[in-house]
Amino acid sequence: MEAHIEDLWLVFVTSNFKRNPTDPEAMRTRDFAEVIGKDLKLLSSQTPMRAELEVMHKSESSNHPDKKFRFSCFVNGVVKVATRKKNPNKTPDQQVTEFITKYIKPLAKRRPKKDITSSLESVEPIFERLKPCLKDCFMFFASLPTDYEKNDLDRHKPRPDINAMTQSMGFGDWSAFCSLFNLSSSIGAAVKALSPNALASAFMDSIQVKHVDNVGGLTFEEFWEAIVRCCLIFKKDVESLPTPEDKVKSTLQHCANNLETAVQRTLGLGNITEGSGMAMAGMQSSGRNVSSNGALITGGTHEFARIIFEIIREGESGEVDAGPTAFDADDAEDKVWRIFLKANLTNNPRDWQAMRKRELVLIIRAQKKLRLMEADVNVIHQQEAGRNPAKRLEFKEFQCALRSVAKRAFPKEAKESDDTALSKLLNDFLLKTDDLLHEELVISDEDWEAAKEWLDFFDAPLKRIFSFFATFATDHEKKVLERHAAQEEGINQQTCSMKWADFLNFCACSNLSSGTGTALTALSLSHLGAAFADSIGSTKVNDLGGLTYDEFRKVLTRCALLFDYEETDTCRIRLEKMFLHMCNQFQTSVPRIINDGAERVGAGGQTAGGRNISTNGGLLLKGVREFNKVLHDNSQHLSLKEESIFKFGDGTTDDERRGSSLLDFTAGMRKGLS
Repeated sequence: MEAHIEDLWLVFVTSNFKRNPTDPEAMRTRDFAEVIGKDLKLLSSQTPMRAELEVMHKSESSNHPDKKFRFSCFVNGVVKVATRKKNPNKTPDQQVTEFITKYIKPLAKRRPKKDITSSLESVEPIFERLKPCLKDCFMFFASLPTDYEKNDLDRHKPRPDINAMTQSMGFGDWSAFCSLFNLSSSIGAAVKALSPNALASAFMDSIQVKHVDNVGGLTFEEFWEAIVRCCLIFKKDVESLPTPEDKVKSTLQHCANNLETAVQRTLGLGNITEGSGMAMAGMQSSGRNVSSNGALITGGTHEFARIIFEIIREGESGEVDAGPTAFDADDAEDKVWRIFLKANLTNNPRDWQAMRKRELVLIIRAQKKLRLMEADVNVIHQQEAGRNPAKRLEFKEFQCALRSVAKRAFPKEAKESDDTALSKLLNDFLLKTDDLLHEELVISDEDWEAAKEWLDFFDAPLKRIFSFFATFATDHEKKVLERHAAQEEGINQQTCSMKWADFLNFCACSNLSSGTGTALTALSLSHLGAAFADSIGSTKVNDLGGLTYDEFRKVLTRCALLFDYEETDTCRIRLEKMFLHMCNQFQTSVPRIINDGAERVGAGGQTAGGRNISTNGGLLLKGVREFNKVLHDNSQHLSLKEESIFKFGDGTTDDERRGSSLLDFTAGMRKGLS
């Protein structure tokens, strides 16, 4: 009988691979019935009734300690089928031998175990490079070996390089690993994946245990063999990958493609187990909490992706190698600044002076031939942002991040110098076109002269409005940027710098943005950020500081040019129309700001109510009043100029009374009452 165990084992596991790949160590009732009644192709006189097979399955599984139809149950079932009809000329052993030879052996030959010894030897260099990070991944999923594995199977002896608590990777743990590494589609992320049949066969063929009811878990070396088997199956029909090394490299690159999101999903859903009835989004963790010890899988997968990409890159010939290019540090810094502005103003305009991970990834992802893993880019962002006191990737950190990207993408050039690698990244990739560069909105000399002529009418009210929203200049602005040293007449030293947040407050108040929810037509945050960045005198630094009053006037001019007015309108006409647009909402937005400064604190973000600006409200009121007066006195596009509520009488009153606002009118009525 022992001579036929191997054939019985092959039939048992092959049937489970095909019919029950999620539990290849146990056979279900219908699977046993199909193996005996269909696969063996018995003569009709020898084929038991399906009911008999079901009763046989129930009897054997109920007598097993696991209450499952394990391999020993299958052997007993085959013996019962072979000897169900007595033959006076043969002993039971002879009947069993004849049955196995005639029916079992031909079926077992259909699926011999594939020997991959030569393939393992050829990919040994890859294994040596991946061994440290794969051990981290292995220990994250593996678990404590059972007494059965240690004593009965004599496996999983203590070893110094693997934690004793995580030495055995059972089939459930293997399934979870395959889900994470894009080898199966159970988490819904793998576009192309191996079938459960292939994953089960890789596990059972790799483990050095057979002919038992419970094979236990993989050792680390068997784990690597299972991975190689998956690689060979995954790319077996790809003619462009003739060698085992090519197949392994290509498959492992496929594994690394989705790790950045899959790892976070795994750690986030790790405490949802099968026992809770919620099925951990396909992660068959066998009920363990895989959110524990997340540092192992986070560090292991990142290092895995990095090494795999290095291996892939080493085998490439360099399709886009354009030779050395001259490096101009100043010109490079200017272009990097424009890239920084374009990415942030487009994707993160509310806080465009700091770059999020997503924006950095988008920049690199747009370079189709730049073979760099997203995991690498995310780690570079995290490392560089961590060096910033505010933990933000500002411009200086962005420069360092690009250098890190260049060094990782072009190791040969990096050996020569960091500047050479950065030059290759900029000239051969990022600056191939101007799509990534921010284009400054230039104000021509003619437009600026016309704008200044118009803005000079509003000098006094604009200074009051500017002073209300602006704040004091920081030491960084005064000492590092060397700005705001001398102030224009009418500008208080304590209110001489309009920061980006202050400017957003002003825009919400003046109807240039929809921050207060009242602007029907307004500029986008991208437009406002571009106008601010193009107007401020400081560039290519982490903290740009705030606008001076003269720069504030340039911002207003650029905003006017950005509004969707008639193309034939001159700069002055655009400013006039924009000022009319601004004054339309002053009457409602100003009281709201002054009386309820904390209106939108809970909504988050920089809006007109983001700070308590109810103090010094008279400065804003007076500035707005004078702004409206000057506008209605000088506007050429106000059709009801003489009937405006800002005029009283028939227009023949004295100059002091002409143009007074309702506030002045009511103030005059109250004289003598107090």
